[in-house]
Amino acid sequence: MHAVIGIDVSKATSQVAVAVDGKVVQNFKITHDVFGFNQLNTVIMQFNTFPDIVFEATGVYSRRLKTFLEAHNYPHTYLNPLTAKKQLDQLRPNKNDRNDAKHLAETQFILKRAKSYVQNPIYIELQDMSRFDQQLNHDIVSAENRLHRLLQLTFPEIETCCCY
Repeated sequence: MHAVIGIDVSKATSQVAVAVDGKVVQNFKITHDVFGFNQLNTVIMQFNTFPDIVFEATGVYSRRLKTFLEAHNYPHTYLNPLTAKKQLDQLRPNKNDRNDAKHLAETQFILKRAKSYVQNPIYIELQDMSRFDQQLNHDIVSAENRLHRLLQLTFPEIETCCCY
């Protein structure tokens, strides 16, 4: 028995489709809170072996789900949105959350996508800090450029002054 859980992640909820041996047996919606993740955990634990869990990276919305799966050491496949779109374009003439979750689960039996690498949390934190640092530097340079432009407009002779 091979089980796959396909999850279509939205802002506050996720549509979940559970497929066993290529056939979807269960569809439900979870919220991105303790209650929703407990419901998902119950479904995962009903199988003898860990099912394949497949979901699309949707920026900050999928981060909670990813954190939950990594905290419980559940192997999962975290799909790039462009890759997922290309893989599912042929299958979904009427796109909605329920169909996306269903197709993610069904295509896992055919495509056998590899599990995602779970990065050490310290590197994720460093990456976030690096982005924050880059944003701060960009903001400082922008502020300096604005100040210089305003000084040029207000006091054009300031460049000849020795105090500048």
